[in-house]
Amino acid sequence: HSPLYELICADALRLYELIGCRGLARADFRLDGEDYNCLEINTIPGMTETSLVPKAAAAVGISFEALVDDLCRSALAAD
Repeated sequence: HSPLYELICADALRLYELIGCRGLARADFRLDGEDYNCLEINTIPGMTETSLVPKAAAAVGISFEALVDDLCRSALAAD
């Protein structure tokens, strides 16, 4: 991955932690050349078959069913 990609990933994680998120969230950034800005941290991202989270999970071999199961188990264990 490029250094810019690594910077954006690090900033996304830092924002996630700073805001106090738990579980699943999606960070949206706007890229303009080498400059970037965070648009939002979406703490309730879409979970339809066309949403980004299930597509990202599928890209690394995680089925929708396994994703939902993991999210539910994580939520129950968090309290």
